[in-house]
Amino acid sequence: KISLKQPWLCSWVFIAMVLHVKKSVQLLRDLRQARWLPQFNDKLVKDVVEEILNDTREMKNLVARYTDLDDVPREVVAGLCLYNDLIDRNRRCVLAYLNARLEKIEELRWEVGLMVPEEKLKRLHDSEKQYMHVYNTLLDRYMKSYVPNCKEPLDLTADAEAPEDMNVQIRVCDEGMGEIVTPDSGVVRLRKGYQLYVKRTDIEHLIRAGKVEHVKTLRLEDGGVSL
Repeated sequence: KISLKQPWLCSWVFIAMVLHVKKSVQLLRDLRQARWLPQFNDKLVKDVVEEILNDTREMKNLVARYTDLDDVPREVVAGLCLYNDLIDRNRRCVLAYLNARLEKIEELRWEVGLMVPEEKLKRLHDSEKQYMHVYNTLLDRYMKSYVPNCKEPLDLTADAEAPEDMNVQIRVCDEGMGEIVTPDSGVVRLRKGYQLYVKRTDIEHLIRAGKVEHVKTLRLEDGGVSL
């Protein structure tokens, strides 16, 4: 009779567990190694889900022959515990992977507003892009209704700290941005390479998104221009 107390069997079980959850652990490693988010690994996520479904079927097969669960042998119970642990580990890893990605998406909205860099947008799954769209809609709706009868919505994503000086010099980094209408600086033409003097509050979101570069702050005592 085989017993789990045998050292060689315990080692085999441990190795089997490590290999079994290898794919789900790889998802978390990819997250840790990425500077922001790794490309969504749709294949690996589906493989982990398939492992969970297979293990669930194996658990059902183990007890299918027993009408009374009290009659289940100890070795079968041990097998059920092993499969349950594998399912739980895989489930927790894939949920941690998905949840961490959604948190990064929400943080990005607060950092750059609606101007999401294309290189980051490419890393998202279609369902994550849809989540971002819904999150943006809900946040915008909340900001518009936060202060009743207000002409301008309250921008909760603006810098929490007041800028040291209102006027800044910027350099445009991206192509094809065209003209934008700002509350204080009026119509601003943004062409790559242009250097402009604007109110920081008008282009804060573009600085965060990397669309424009903050060159220097203009102080009145240094002869800065008041726009």
